This record gives sequence, structure tokens and C-alpha cells, in this order.
Amino acid sequence: MSETPAPPAPGKARASAVLAGIAGLTLAIGVIGYFNFGSVLAAIRPIGPGGFLVIIAAQIVLFAPLGLAWQMAGTPKAGPSWVFMWGRLMREAASDVLPFSQLGGLVIAGRVAVLGGVGAGEAFASSVIDITIEIAAQLLYTLVGVAILAERLGAGQRNGPLLWSLAAVLALGALVVSGMVTTQKKGAAFFEKVMSKVAPNAAEHAQDAHEAFQAAYAQRGRLFASLLLHLVGWFGGAFGAWLILGFIHRPLPYLSVVAIESVLFAIRNAAFIVPSGLGVQEGAYALLGPLFGVPVEAALALSLLKRARDIAIGVPVLLTWQAAEHRRLRRRASGKESGGAVSP
Repeated sequence: MSETPAPPAPGKARASAVLAGIAGLTLAIGVIGYFNFGSVLAAIRPIGPGGFLVIIAAQIVLFAPLGLAWQMAGTPKAGPSWVFMWGRLMREAASDVLPFSQLGGLVIAGRVAVLGGVGAGEAFASSVIDITIEIAAQLLYTLVGVAILAERLGAGQRNGPLLWSLAAVLALGALVVSGMVTTQKKGAAFFEKVMSKVAPNAAEHAQDAHEAFQAAYAQRGRLFASLLLHLVGWFGGAFGAWLILGFIHRPLPYLSVVAIESVLFAIRNAAFIVPSGLGVQEGAYALLGPLFGVPVEAALALSLLKRARDIAIGVPVLLTWQAAEHRRLRRRASGKESGGAVSP
């Protein structure tokens, strides 16, 4: 049997992410340009500064249940709630603003949790369990969306390929989640190898991570609570898109927005290598919006407003991380490093 190839070096991974981001950005500009930049900007204009602040506030509120969901994925003494909320914000900010894939956001969020006083093994284990539960919640969310899509469009010959493709994605996602859970429960050696590759300095915590996995999966009530909180997050995200459509005078029933958003994120996850789903999101909105009576220009306006909202949140959040790292380095340089939590 041939030796398993080592994962790509961090420099190559970053270069690949940047190239994928450039390709996605080019595609996004091409899609918007094809449907006329002026028309898309005109569709954005009605929201105004007040409406934009409202959608920012609505998005920030979502990170309370999402942070608690991550906390529930760990052991009861993993750390305070604010650390996980801050880390969850950071994960989203890194994925939305920096030229990384979603994996980069997960790594930064884990680093933030450690800065907040969570043990390295616990941070790693709870992050992996949290993303597993989030995927499971998304599968349920997408299942609801596909059901709405089938009811609204019908499952005839015209729409059959789309619906069957989405059903196949759901089946594959279920297999992925099952495999992830099995690995987390039994893969102590696997996690030690992964941590030695991804974070050599944290490899010594591999055993702690394995013990954290075992402890977390022994508390099914907490995992179920995490699943429910993630569902609140997914349906809350659809509410944010519903708000935007209302502000730009293209109101749509909430369940129709759920169908669009759930299928959109299924498509984005399939193209996870592209940072922030650049181009993928715009193409998906251009396809899905008209199916529910939303003009392409308005669907693309929704996409751009979501990106502007995410950047408006993400940049300040990332600056809090940099400030925390700077304070830690100054304390270490002055010999006052205590090892305690660093507040944002």
C-alpha cells in the first residue's frame, strides 16, 4: 500500500485559496456585469443607511445562539459563553473577510478560544464537534428548503434534475456527518496525526482532544441543544435575507426565502474551496431568485448587501483579535504572561 501523501504546505494552501478567491471574484464581477451593474446598484439604493444598520444588528444577534451552540458542543467546564460567542464571530469574520477557505476560519476561531482561556485540546475537539453538528443542522435546514422548492415548483420533468441533485447532496452530506462522528469517537491516532500536521505546537494536546471528544459525546443532551441552537442560527439567517428583501422593496414570503437560502448554502458548501463563496453565491442567487419571482438584479443586490454587511461586521471583529494578540505579545515581552484569558 502506498504511503498517504502529506497535506499541502500552509504556503501552498494559502496560495490555492487566494487563486480560488481571485477566480471567484472574477466570476462574481462577470455575473453582475452581465446583468448590468447600474441595475444592481439601483436595486440596492432603497435600503438606506438606517436599513443597513438594522440588518447588521440582526446578524450580530445571531452569534449569541451560534456561540452557545459551540459551547454546548464541549464539556460543561470548557469556558465562559462570551469566549465562544467571540470565537464564533471570529470564525465567520475570517471566512468572510480574509482570503481563506472555511478551514482557515475554524483554525482562527480555535486560536481565539485558546486566547480566551479554553484548553487547546478542548478548543480543537469542541470546534470539530460544533462544525459537525452545524452540518447536520444545515442538512435538516436544506431538507426543509428542498421540500418547499418541490412544493412551489413541482417535481415534473423540468425541475426534476435540480431536485434530484439536491437530494443527492443531502444523502452525501448525511454520509459525511456519519463518518465525522465515527472518526471523532474512535480516531485518537488520527487526531494526533492531524494536529501534528496542522498545529505542531499543539500536537501534545492530542490526547486531551481525544478525551474531550469522549466526554462531549457522552452528554447527548448538550449535543441536542447544540443542534437546536444551530437550527435557530440557520433559520435566523434566512430572516436576515428576508429583511434585506423587504428593505429593497422586493418582499418575499419567509418560507420562500428559506428555500432560496438553504439551497444557496448547500451550493456554497459544495464549492467550499472558494473563499466566501465568491462568484458561487452570485451565480446561485441569479439562478434561484427568478424561480420565486425575484428579478435577477434584486437577487444580486441581496448578495452584495449580505457581503457588505459581513465585511462591516468582520473587519472590526478581526481587529479585536489582532488587539488581543498584541496585548498577549506585550505581556510576554514584559515577562507578565499569566496564561489566563485575554478578553476581546
